[in-house]
Amino acid sequence: MNKLGFTLTELLTVVLIIGVLAAVAMPQYMRSVERARATEAMSSIKSINDAIYTYYVEKESCPTFFSQLVASLPASNTRTASIDGKHFTFALGTAPNSVPGTSCPGVMATRINSGSGYSYRIWNPYTSTSADASLELQCEPVSASDTKSRTICESLGLLRTAE
Repeated sequence: MNKLGFTLTELLTVVLIIGVLAAVAMPQYMRSVERARATEAMSSIKSINDAIYTYYVEKESCPTFFSQLVASLPASNTRTASIDGKHFTFALGTAPNSVPGTSCPGVMATRINSGSGYSYRIWNPYTSTSADASLELQCEPVSASDTKSRTICESLGLLRTAE
């Protein structure tokens, strides 16, 4: 007798194959999503540092609050020196070096670890002798043993090397 349908063994085999494919694809997908978030933060850092430069040229002083800057910011409350975006905390004046042409430290973005397992910082490593305002950003895991965050920094090509 010819019955229409699938046997239990066939269904279990298909479910197993789908599970294996999902297990292989999911980590790569999550890394891609994290890279997109980091890229968005990098764009914000560059525009905020440009706004710091503009503020310094106009006022001859460093901004103390984000509300003083003319920039598109990733938060609504900008009357502070630190703002929380959706995935990053941006802190004004915390980068280790000054924005070129100013005495103002740049902005640093720190990944908000809200269950994502990622925790790293991104900033622009300006040097006092650099005339090039387009220096590449740098990234480092908050914890030296955080291999997951280190992988993101490496994949962005921004991993900070020991100086």
